[in-house]
Amino acid sequence: MIPKGTPRLDNAYKLIAFAGSPQAQANLTQYIPYAPGNKEAVALIDPAILLNVPTAPDHMARAQPMNNAFWAEKGDELNQRFTAWLAK
Repeated sequence: MIPKGTPRLDNAYKLIAFAGSPQAQANLTQYIPYAPGNKEAVALIDPAILLNVPTAPDHMARAQPMNNAFWAEKGDELNQRFTAWLAK
C-alpha cells in the first residue's frame, strides 16, 4: 500500500518492485518456507530449501485442486458442522 499524497512516491514504487522481484522473493525462503508470490522465484530457490516450500513443483504435482463451486454450495453447512464438532 502506498499512502495517498506521499512525497516519496517514486521510492514506494521502487520498494514494491524490489520486494516483488524474483530474487527478493527467493531470498525470503531462506528464512521462512513461504511460497513466493512471484512464479519466477521458484527457479532461484536453493533445492534443499525448495523441499519445504508448499508450492514447490513436486508438491504442486500432487496438490488437490480447489473446487470453488463445491465450497460456494457447501461451505456454510460444512463450517457449521465443523464448529458443532469442535464444541463437543
